[in-house]
Amino acid sequence: MSGFSRDRNIKVPKKAEKKPAIAPSSYLPSRPAEGRTAVPKKIAQPPKSRSNNKQNSRRGSNQRSGKGRNSNQGRKQQRPKRPTPLDDEVWARVIENDNKSSVIVALGESKMMLGRYYSKSAETAVGERIYVGVDSTKRTAVGDILGMARLDRLSNSASSDLPLITQMFIEENQAHFIKAFFNIAGPLSLKQHAFELLPGIGKKKALQMVESRGSSGFSSLNQLDEACSIDSAELLARRFVAEIQDKNLQPRLSELLLPVSS
Repeated sequence: MSGFSRDRNIKVPKKAEKKPAIAPSSYLPSRPAEGRTAVPKKIAQPPKSRSNNKQNSRRGSNQRSGKGRNSNQGRKQQRPKRPTPLDDEVWARVIENDNKSSVIVALGESKMMLGRYYSKSAETAVGERIYVGVDSTKRTAVGDILGMARLDRLSNSASSDLPLITQMFIEENQAHFIKAFFNIAGPLSLKQHAFELLPGIGKKKALQMVESRGSSGFSSLNQLDEACSIDSAELLARRFVAEIQDKNLQPRLSELLLPVSS
């Protein structure tokens, strides 16, 4: 069959189907309006006093840190005493007794060290021999050790009394110093004799002391002084004081001759 209708058998393309923007399965309806939410009102609280706030803050800080007054006091009492060179001293000579500060400065007999002690008695005299050992029951003049004493902080009277008190100690123990030093002193080197360690003693005077000593030795300081025209106790005391003032002075007779043997 031919004709106009048969010849116009034309295929017309179909329109593409539009895909929905949102899949039906994922589509959710919008939440309905609920209106404005009510804001809760603040409840007024009574003001706190500053003193209560400070006390609470202090209590809280003390509890957190554990550093209250009681804990500090406990720690101070639990601290052990540090050892000092004065712990080995047994007897000492009073150099100064300051009644205002209740402090006694004493010269130890075994090491020639100046120590500061708490004073128990205002009647303790300068030059007096006192017990400073570890037995607290025997400490009638002094109490606890306060530390080492410095020469530059001594009073003028104490500084002038130091050589005299040291000389007094040597004279009371002259038998020991005669035996331990004056009767056995020899040459330290080819150029120096042990007697030259004493202030004012040169080579000529040292040779005279050796000749006067002889083989029998000196029996007392008085015999030595008369034979050599010197004051041996004063010279040895000045040497001890010089070693107290200068810790680097060598050799140290205070370490070689002390403590005094009974």
